[in-house]
Amino acid sequence: MFVIGYVLLVVIVQSTADSIAEKRAQSRQSMTLTDALKKIEELEKRMSAYDHKLTVVLRGRDGRDGLPGTPGKDGSNGKDGSAGPRGPQGAQGAPGKEGPQGPRGPKSGGVKYVRWGKTTCPSGSDLVYKGRIGGEYYTHLGGAAEYICLTESPKYGNYKPGHQSAGYIYGTEYQVNGYSPFTETNLHDHEAPCAVCHVPTRNAELMIPATYECPSGWTMEYHGYLMTAYYGHAHPTKYLCVDQHAEAVKGTSADLNGALLYPVEGVCGSLPCHPYATGKELTCAVCTK
Repeated sequence: MFVIGYVLLVVIVQSTADSIAEKRAQSRQSMTLTDALKKIEELEKRMSAYDHKLTVVLRGRDGRDGLPGTPGKDGSNGKDGSAGPRGPQGAQGAPGKEGPQGPRGPKSGGVKYVRWGKTTCPSGSDLVYKGRIGGEYYTHLGGAAEYICLTESPKYGNYKPGHQSAGYIYGTEYQVNGYSPFTETNLHDHEAPCAVCHVPTRNAELMIPATYECPSGWTMEYHGYLMTAYYGHAHPTKYLCVDQHAEAVKGTSADLNGALLYPVEGVCGSLPCHPYATGKELTCAVCTK
């Protein structure tokens, strides 16, 4: 097939060449440049047609498809595209499960108490201020019933000199001439001091009469003895828990009276005689938690 095609091509080319030579010889004298260009263009078209026919003759049938090649490696990732527009808000989801309880937070605030009969605070407590115990005169019928811890440095606002119709407050003296349960023996007729204390790590304060112990889980701040006014005096007062190591305000041994503090004894009868024994001085404890 190839040989036949080749022979055919040679014949066509030779025939074309002879024809061209013959025509050139005939018109060599009279052919203009324009005619020559037209002839050349015509010959190029004919040659192109011959080439096409030759290609058709020489080309065989298409071969069968070959086996698929092995897959190529993955190409590298393309660059990230620009962010699309924000979608609409989705529906609210169902509530999640309740989480575990968190750790207990630090306690805040703290607690304050008065340490009656002392000018200092126990270990673990901060001294807010110290002073002396004040109260109403022991024979007055009116005035306040409670004792208070007066500061050592009073500051006045508006006032009028002299006595007006008013309530009064006096210093407070120990009255322990008959018997003193305290470790300090020289307290009689001396004025009694006090200290205001603050415990930042606890939140509750309790004075427990008739014991020198604190309940389980409570912290002992101090313990001592119950004191109040004499039962036969006209002016009633509240009970105080005075520290067992009570002190006296220095330089105050003069018997000036004022508010007075006496130890407190139990009287059995309305109180059960066991364990409350008549005539025994009662203890007390100040506890915090």
